[in-house]
Amino acid sequence: MVGQMPFLDYLLDKNPIKRIVPPSLGNVTRILVENMTSRLNKGSEGKAADRFDFLDHFIDAMKKSPDVVDTKVITGYLQVNMLAGADTTAITLRAIFNYLLQNPHILRKLETEILEAGFDKTEIISYSSARTLPYLDAVIRESMRMHLGVGMLLERYVPDSGLTLPDGSYVPPGAVVGLNPYIIGRNKDAWGKDADDFRPERWFQAEGEDAEAYKQRLRKMNAADLTFGGGSRICIGRNIALLEIYKVVATLVSRYDISLADPDSKMKIISTWFPPQEGLVCKMQKRS
Repeated sequence: MVGQMPFLDYLLDKNPIKRIVPPSLGNVTRILVENMTSRLNKGSEGKAADRFDFLDHFIDAMKKSPDVVDTKVITGYLQVNMLAGADTTAITLRAIFNYLLQNPHILRKLETEILEAGFDKTEIISYSSARTLPYLDAVIRESMRMHLGVGMLLERYVPDSGLTLPDGSYVPPGAVVGLNPYIIGRNKDAWGKDADDFRPERWFQAEGEDAEAYKQRLRKMNAADLTFGGGSRICIGRNIALLEIYKVVATLVSRYDISLADPDSKMKIISTWFPPQEGLVCKMQKRS
């Protein structure tokens, strides 16, 4: 949160009052510490042998490198797992299926690509396999462009050197500046005149577009993609979020025929820091 709103750094970290107040052990931290302690004391007793989870990996790392990983470090790892990623990944998945269900021709095209790939419907599709599907990739990237997991400004302080904008305007040192991911995601200079439309095909080379023009256009779109932030502050959970999203979408579409419970229903978006949605109710019928 401090990475998005720099002024919180003074309130939450550099505030002199904070330094005289005893640290708080919140519910989330208490739960994860209890689980870590139990696992350390009991090992994997009572746990399925084929379920090697994150905590197992962390404990294994501590055994191999005790000088680098200790229980305090593991607690930090677990806090990230517990507090980060769940909301934003769920928001992204809802957005993907909403756009697909609101655009049946796009859903049919995606279904054709996934089903013709010949995946075993009894297995979860691997991330590496899902990434080989170009239309799936385009659908996911277009959905993330249209409905980002973070809906507020990504604030930064201007450094001592100041900031000169492309139009020549000068922003003085210390000023708070920010980009709203939703606005950037619909910037027609970056995404084209149809930036307000859900069109996965924009990620492909257009008919009549030469290779160099497509390369330049794709570079411009990638530069404007703030799904996970950018630069040194890019989301540290990016890779695992993408892994989850690609596997879930590919596997669900391969296994189920998905439709809206009410074809006339519209998903409602709630305006908060993480913009969740309401009202996306689906019917799922297992494919033969």
